[in-house]
Formats: sequence, structure tokens, C-alpha cells
Amino acid sequence: MTEQSLLATLSGVRLHIFHPDSQSVRAFCASLTQLGCHSQHSWPPAASLSTDTQLLLVAIDMHQQPLLTPLFISARERDIPIIALADSHNARLFPLLLQLQPNAIAARELNPFALIVQMIGTLKTVRHQQRLRAVQQACQARSERLAQAKSVLMQTFGLDESGAYRLMRSEAMNTRSSMEYTAERVITTLQK
Repeated sequence: MTEQSLLATLSGVRLHIFHPDSQSVRAFCASLTQLGCHSQHSWPPAASLSTDTQLLLVAIDMHQQPLLTPLFISARERDIPIIALADSHNARLFPLLLQLQPNAIAARELNPFALIVQMIGTLKTVRHQQRLRAVQQACQARSERLAQAKSVLMQTFGLDESGAYRLMRSEAMNTRSSMEYTAERVITTLQK
């Protein structure tokens, strides 16, 4: 993969950075804008997020724990990936990080190059996981429709499960159609 295609991963991404204000944060936001990101910056963390937020970068601060927990729960419910920005020398943060379960962890001191690499990796991983979930859901739905069609055939014609499957498979082959299409036809035709 080329550098351009990797950076294209960030183009158009809407992210929110919860981090105490500093010159380095403002410079990082400006860099993200140059890469085509739409970034917002605020502090302290807030439980409510913009409806179009696609990625969160959150500075982890023990004093903000009451605000962090609802923020992470809300982001997880909306399937928004989170990169926690934590001080790796502060061992007291580890239990909080385990509780919050971010998608990734990076250094709290902003290293733009390292953080951009982390953002690209996190987005690619989360998008891949979302595609896998969609495929799994489609396979599950397919299996459920096939099972429903077999059940209809079993009830209608008094067949056992393997007989119903053989009948559907034979019909699919004779009509040169897929098992899914045949199952839909069985369900819509016989289930009335």
C-alpha cells in the first residue's frame, strides 16, 4: 500500500479529540484538516457526541473518570472507535483503561506521525470488523431463511429435514436458481 492510499483512509473522517488545550493539540488538528479530516477539539470529555462522529481520541485522566465511562459506553453503542491517549508511565491508569476498553492506546503527548499511523490502523481494523459482522449477519439471515423454508416444506408435505433440503436443492438445480431464491419462493408460495 502506498502512503497516499493509507492517508486516503483519513480523508473525510469526522473525529473528535477530547484533550486539554495546548499548542500541540491545535497544531495536530490543523494537520488533520490538511489531510482532509474534520476534527473537533474540546475538554473536558462530554457524554454527548455529534451524530456524525466517526472516531474519538480521548486523553485519559483519572480526575475525569466520571465523564469518561459514559463517553466510552455511548461511543461503543454507536460503534465509534476510540483511541485512548494515556501516559504510559502512570500505572494507575491501567485498571481504568481495562475498564474503558478502547480500540487502541497511544501516548498522551501527541506525536502526530505515530498518532496518524494509529488512527489509520484503528480505522482499517474497525472497518474490517464491521464488514465481517455484516457478512456474518448475512450468513445468519441466509441460514434462518433456509431453515424457515425447510420447515414450511416439512409441514406442507410431511417431509423430514433432509427430504425438505433435497427437494429445495433439486428445485434450485432444475430452475437454475440459488438456494436463497428457492427458499424465498417456497416461503412466499406455500406459507399463506
